[in-house]
Amino acid sequence: MDRFPKLEKMLLAALNQAALDGGMLLGQDLTVKESEFSTCKKEDFVKKLEDASFIIGVKSQEDYEGKFYLIVTLRDAIVLGSLLLGVPPARASEKMKLAILETDDVDAFNEFTNQVIGSFNSVFKPTLPKKVHLKLLESNKFIPGSDGVNADEPIPDGEYFLFRAEFGIPQQELDRIDILIPATLASFYDLQENSEAAEQESAEDEAVRPAGAAGNRTVLILDDNSMDLQFFQETLSSNEIKAIAAPLDADLTDLIGNGRVKAVLLGANDVDDREISICIKIKSISSNSPVPVIMCASEWTRVGVLKALKYGASDIIVKPCTQDELKGKLAKYLNAA
Repeated sequence: MDRFPKLEKMLLAALNQAALDGGMLLGQDLTVKESEFSTCKKEDFVKKLEDASFIIGVKSQEDYEGKFYLIVTLRDAIVLGSLLLGVPPARASEKMKLAILETDDVDAFNEFTNQVIGSFNSVFKPTLPKKVHLKLLESNKFIPGSDGVNADEPIPDGEYFLFRAEFGIPQQELDRIDILIPATLASFYDLQENSEAAEQESAEDEAVRPAGAAGNRTVLILDDNSMDLQFFQETLSSNEIKAIAAPLDADLTDLIGNGRVKAVLLGANDVDDREISICIKIKSISSNSPVPVIMCASEWTRVGVLKALKYGASDIIVKPCTQDELKGKLAKYLNAA
């Protein structure tokens, strides 16, 4: 099987983004320490599995249909779940030693993997020339030597492209995350020749666009702090972006119901029920064409991050932020729109 250089570059970028976003969710400095790419057959990969693991299905939809898999050891799932839940170190150590995985641990680990797939979407969508959407599927536990292996379990037979990487968290020992992509789907992802033509076409469009043709993409800014509202609006307003500023109690149906708003920046001091309800309402109003919400708050707790992402926020950012941070965070969602 041939190597997939474009896919390798895209996966590495996606995993680094997942480490950044996942670290914020965990309240830890999460990094990608080492990574490697290879190809393998299902039977060879399964034979080399030594530890109890979670195998998480990911469905690739739209123009890139297929299914690939994330494999994380049971021990790492306990570490990540315990960090997210704020489990005391002594109890977390006991869970890892005895391989205890409670319902709350599974839910927390699933929340982490959901964040990982969200990060992958933020890289895949603007990178691939055609439409793609990744959806997290079931998490199945697999114990080597105990659970059965057949043509479909724990993964279907066939050839796979394997991306193996090691996550690093200070004062924590983590194993690795494996990403197994069937060879056919890997080939589809790697065929990105059309992206160069798309970039050229975009550049030509930019060259002929009349100066001052503002508002090609509309961003709604919600905040009750007038100084922050002014900073956000002045930072984001440009020839390509129309930035609309409004207070938190604005009529959202009137503002985003027409489908013109491509992203919402929701500013707050901290995350409470009011901000969460706004996220839920935006998600409900834009259900036919979901609008990404970036929450920008002065104070973030682990629980606050978890609640924000659970109830509709696509991403978070800390106040005060720089203009470059704000533009960079917003760009990945506008470019994917």
